[in-house]
Amino acid sequence: MKTGIPVCLAGIVLAAGAVALAPRALAAEGKAEGTLTVNGTTTKLSYAYARAVKGFFDEKKEDVEVVLSDVPLEAKALEDQFERMRMADAGKLHAFEIRLDAEGKPISTSFRDNGFKKASPSGLSSEDVFTKKVFDGKTVEGSYRSAKEKEFFGEIYAFDVAFRADITHAPKVVPPTAAETAAARKSPQAKVYADFLRAMQKEDLGALRKLFTVEQGKNLDDPDAKKMVKMIKMMTATDIQVLKVVETGDKADLTVTGKQDGNVTNGIVHMVKEGGSWKVQREEWKN
Repeated sequence: MKTGIPVCLAGIVLAAGAVALAPRALAAEGKAEGTLTVNGTTTKLSYAYARAVKGFFDEKKEDVEVVLSDVPLEAKALEDQFERMRMADAGKLHAFEIRLDAEGKPISTSFRDNGFKKASPSGLSSEDVFTKKVFDGKTVEGSYRSAKEKEFFGEIYAFDVAFRADITHAPKVVPPTAAETAAARKSPQAKVYADFLRAMQKEDLGALRKLFTVEQGKNLDDPDAKKMVKMIKMMTATDIQVLKVVETGDKADLTVTGKQDGNVTNGIVHMVKEGGSWKVQREEWKN
């Protein structure tokens, strides 16, 4: 039985993520050994990174995000999972990511590999074997292997890894001021994002195409786009409020908050100006 946190499908949008929004120190490079196999192609994973993040099920506790990769990762990739996705789409990265709860038990997994053609798997299986060796708030060490080859939307995959890494802790978040929030909610970016949310709820692919960047709009050409948008709609946060906007030239980031499964969830909406109009590039929801 699969449980855990949904992840991005076809690069369209992320409904629930795995890391906190606060700026953080660069994670120390650890060591991984093992393999990730996707649709018959096996990749050796050699690098491990670990970060403490706000607890998914209990915000008063900390989870740990572990990233195992075939190449060393720089700050940009470690701080931005969409950068890892872009690297994976370009064949420059193959990675297996694990989220552990405060007791060191896996609660979700994610995969960054262009061997997945339609959708990357989400959740985890109770049949898979996770072994915790060290989990003391400073270091995480363990191993994880799939019990057998797995199938997700026609994609076949398996993993067998061991890892050890120091855990990096994030600094505290500085909340936006009341003035920043008032200005953000009147911004043109906030209006476009509100239109985007309405289009997503209506599953209106035509409207979404106009509100997405050209690059992201191409995902809607996929034969399964309607199905994926429906799935994303089900995962999207509710009661979303804009808190802050930071505009830099033709780029802008909206800081937003909402509710998911009764819990507060926070996000960043990355936007760019194309043809004189603001467009949604991607959402990055995290808790």
